[in-house]
Amino acid sequence: MIAKTWLLPLIAGGLLSLAGCVPNRIVRTQDPVDAQLCQGAVAQCPADVWQIVEPEQPGQAGQVHLGFVEFDDQGALHNRALAKSVTGKIRKLSEEAPLLVIVFAHGWKHSARAQDSNVRDFADMLLRLEKEDRQACAGVACEGRKVVGLYVGWRGLSASVEPFKELSFWTRKSRAERIGLDGAMEVIADLKKIDASNPNNKLILVGHSFGSALLYTAVQQQLMRDTAFLKSGSIAREAADLIILVNPALEASRFDSLHSRAAEMTHSDTQKPILAIFTSTGDTATGKAFPLGRAVGTLFQSHVSSQQKAKNRTAIGHYSDFITHDLRPAPGDAQPRKALTLPAYQEYGCAWQRYQRGQTDTWDLKALSLTRRQGMQTEGQRRNPYYNVSVDESIINGHNGIWGLHFSQFVYRFIAVQSWRDKASCQ
Repeated sequence: MIAKTWLLPLIAGGLLSLAGCVPNRIVRTQDPVDAQLCQGAVAQCPADVWQIVEPEQPGQAGQVHLGFVEFDDQGALHNRALAKSVTGKIRKLSEEAPLLVIVFAHGWKHSARAQDSNVRDFADMLLRLEKEDRQACAGVACEGRKVVGLYVGWRGLSASVEPFKELSFWTRKSRAERIGLDGAMEVIADLKKIDASNPNNKLILVGHSFGSALLYTAVQQQLMRDTAFLKSGSIAREAADLIILVNPALEASRFDSLHSRAAEMTHSDTQKPILAIFTSTGDTATGKAFPLGRAVGTLFQSHVSSQQKAKNRTAIGHYSDFITHDLRPAPGDAQPRKALTLPAYQEYGCAWQRYQRGQTDTWDLKALSLTRRQGMQTEGQRRNPYYNVSVDESIINGHNGIWGLHFSQFVYRFIAVQSWRDKASCQ
């Protein structure tokens, strides 16, 4: 009788979990031919793996291409033929003009569905970045470059009923990392091959939350390898031209070796950023919930020191010894819903040039500033290509506020300025 008493709740809980299970199936199933290419707002093309996105406001200039690839819970492509078709379309575009390809991997509780807020916000970011990149490339070799987005979809939510929805933390983290080890690595390799076909191409990887863990897992070995095989005295950007992780749900121990190796090196004047991690000081999901989840998940793991345990249980953006920079608003400009008045491209491009040369330890954007911490203010470390940035919560509002005006404006310029060419007018 006692056994039956315990058995009934377990059965009921299992049935409830199954009833609230989010199916592990592909969302984007349609591969349109060029003559039937969907063009307009992203919500108008819910099943398409490839579309043209245009501004929703009439009269606004600019358009971008947007593709989707999706992975199952075993880390494999849901549909290899569709994924190959998307990368094939990107390759075809690269034969017509240089490309700025932005890959975005979403985090926990998101998907590739047209109604998902991450899909809509990513499309909006691409349109704004297209405008910034147009300014960055005016009059230089990358002029006429096209912006292409690739949205990496996976089952970020496995249950829709509480408490199973919140308890999916452990399974979703492991699934994201499995995808990074398997299918995502293959797709990124294909994109990197396209990227290498034109010196004016740029490949940017952007991940949020568990999506950051997905992308970092896909490129971690390549990043470490590149520190051992320098090119002209600099660490090469072989994995991508820039990797941006925002509020990453990723333990600091995963960054330990790369951080230590870079800290021992003297970085040359030609070194460019490779990895930039941005974490909000107000992100309680990675600041409080993540350590709790890791404490449970590593309960029976052995650690040789309290420091090693802390690295294994603390999110990378909250581990103080690894933080290299601060992103802060200017006094009086900390209004998250108000667009910033930032300098024109020429001005902030020249400011970036001075910053990269080590003439200053702050990239001054007037309303925002990116500042090296004291430990990075040495001649050997000023150009360390691995940024771990602590971001004021007025710029990134909590864990999911990555699309706010302040941070979006910064990211557009941080990406666009990677195409900066020395201008005679810079002082």
